[in-house]
Amino acid sequence: MRHLARPLLGVVLGAVLLGGCGGGGEGGPSPASPASSSAPASASASAPVSASASASPSVSAPVSASSGATMSNEPATAECRVGDLRFHLSPGEGAAGSTYYRLRMTNTSSAPCASGGYGGVSLVTEPGGAPIGAPADRVQPGRRTPFTLRPGAAAEATLRETDAGNYPRSRCHPTAARGLRVYPPDETHSTFVPLATTACSAGGVHLLQLSPYAPVH
Repeated sequence: MRHLARPLLGVVLGAVLLGGCGGGGEGGPSPASPASSSAPASASASAPVSASASASPSVSAPVSASSGATMSNEPATAECRVGDLRFHLSPGEGAAGSTYYRLRMTNTSSAPCASGGYGGVSLVTEPGGAPIGAPADRVQPGRRTPFTLRPGAAAEATLRETDAGNYPRSRCHPTAARGLRVYPPDETHSTFVPLATTACSAGGVHLLQLSPYAPVH
């Protein structure tokens, strides 16, 4: 019986030892579990970074919206009026029976104003007098270009005056003129610009021609 008890004891001890090794195999993943718990930690750390990156476009959006509102709310530039302008006539240059002038208008106000195109010009006997003969004809049609005159800026038009002496007196009915009645573009009020010359009082004689205004650079 003693001989049988020893082998049987050895089998029992071997089973115990095997059971202990098996327990260590199941516990192997448990030390690795802290590593698996670190994965959510890294995800949570990266989440705030991506959130802050996505927040940057939401910061730029109000800026663009604000600038667009500012642009749309800007007041439109008013038309240039006689009270905003000063007119000056250059010395004349004669050529082939005509005299050419540069008629300059300067913005003397404190704000920009819009202009462009043709004005109006007539010869007059005096500053408050009635026009003499026909008003200026428009030349260079289709060249009307809108522009803005800032304070102190100027624009010019070319004024051509045909010599009244080119026409017979019976047709011209010559009359002494003391200046020009000048209308800015798109304006119904005028101003007086001195110019001593001879006009034709007959309405069928057109002595004046005016080009569209263009900015002086």
